Amino acid sequence: MEDKITLGKFIQSKRKELGLSQKDLAKELYVTESAVSKWERGVSYPDITMISGLCRVLGISEHELCTASEDNQQREAEFMVRSYKSFVRGYTIITGIGYLAAIIPSFIYNVAHGGIGWFMVLITSLMLTFSFINVPVLVRENRALWTLGTSTVSLMLLYVAGCIYSHGDWFVMAVLGTLLGEAIVFLPFVLRSERLEKYVRNSKGLVCMAADSVLTFACVVFGTLKYGDVVDLRDGMLATVTCVALVWAVFLIIRYLKVNGFFKGALCFVASAVWVVAMTVLSNAWNGMKLSDIISLKGADNDRCDVIVCLCLAGVAAVLAIAGAVYKFVRKKPQDR
Repeated sequence: MEDKITLGKFIQSKRKELGLSQKDLAKELYVTESAVSKWERGVSYPDITMISGLCRVLGISEHELCTASEDNQQREAEFMVRSYKSFVRGYTIITGIGYLAAIIPSFIYNVAHGGIGWFMVLITSLMLTFSFINVPVLVRENRALWTLGTSTVSLMLLYVAGCIYSHGDWFVMAVLGTLLGEAIVFLPFVLRSERLEKYVRNSKGLVCMAADSVLTFACVVFGTLKYGDVVDLRDGMLATVTCVALVWAVFLIIRYLKVNGFFKGALCFVASAVWVVAMTVLSNAWNGMKLSDIISLKGADNDRCDVIVCLCLAGVAAVLAIAGAVYKFVRKKPQDR
């Protein structure tokens, strides 16, 4: 009986808040005024078929009706949702007006002067702006991926418009450089998305390294052939291969070698020392120095510096190797006990 009374008082309070009489409420629900009176006096419950209509008229949720109390948390959440939707609408309208304010005068000016080159640069620039300030607000899922994708496409279109407007031939180089930068910075995060992670799984690092290497070689090949000659390509490829080789060696050691961190660090320093020695020998041989002169370090102050660097790297590697051995021994000892 107490539950009926509590529910009746709740219905009565919500009805009075809306300024409705029992007759008005009964009319909205197509029931008699007597039925409403019985609900509010706790004589009977509303029929189950009345719950949806009663909630609609009183402006409450079914949970609030069943508990006979206001769900402030739910109301606050609904208010936040409505506020966010209103913000998105207002934000979109305001930015849309801003875009039109920039587009219309520019279009009129360019048409009047017999060309639309600068207008296309403006359009693609606004597309890039839209991808950064509007796309994250408009999409509901995978905002980062949508923003990255739309901004990349807009940037490529901006390159096209810029090349046409300036009569330049730098489009391919700009695209390769942009893709390389985005691959280095964003590809690890892209591969963590739900859509791609199931395909790459534990090979995300390998995919990133492969993509970065391919794009690096593409930039070197295209850049040296376009702005240099075959000799520049040979030198550029040699330098790129040697640098990429060290990066791959460090990556493979850290990612796939099953030893503790101290040993991994030691091997990375050893690889760096070997790389310095190899680069010294190759660069001197490339410049025509004899192998005997390279070994004896005749007249090569830079080579002496390289030797010092190698010794320092080897020393750090030795310290890390000793630390790794001690760590392994200390960790193994309690397990033996």
